[in-house]
Amino acid sequence: MQDWRQQATENHITIVETGECQFCRAPLQEGVSECVAIAANITHKINHADGIKNKTIFLCVDAHTLQHTEIHGRWSNHFHLSRLQLILNRKIQWNYELSPLLSRTIDEYKKAHPEERILAPKIGQRGLLTVYDILNAKEEREYIELVNQWAKAVYDSYANGHGIAEKIAYLFQGKI
Repeated sequence: MQDWRQQATENHITIVETGECQFCRAPLQEGVSECVAIAANITHKINHADGIKNKTIFLCVDAHTLQHTEIHGRWSNHFHLSRLQLILNRKIQWNYELSPLLSRTIDEYKKAHPEERILAPKIGQRGLLTVYDILNAKEEREYIELVNQWAKAVYDSYANGHGIAEKIAYLFQGKI
């Protein structure tokens, strides 16, 4: 994965280093840099095995990435929205081995749809929960519940991309 600052530059995005996150509107002090730093550690609020079992590791990454699409590559939305489709709607028990298979599926899909884009909703309209809410969860059950709510809200906000995610999910499931 490319460095998020480099990707922001390539996307002609000026990073704001003070106040709330410019993308998800999390009430922070150091802008998107602090938001990305929190996201890098938010999956560790519960132990690793429970994070995999409850899919919180993957849901956090997907929700945060889709809320911050401007600092990621153009095909990133395809991957993260499709994975949310597979986890939330198709009830796939995700694990690390499945991610490369999804990437390969998207690589194949890209060949047939080279110009396709999944457009992000407007900033501030990508789900109301943020890493800030997840960070402030007090107990494991609350954390798991909030992560699921966050991922679902972000997924729902991308309604314009659900059809694409469904096609990719179908192709993916034909491979497992």
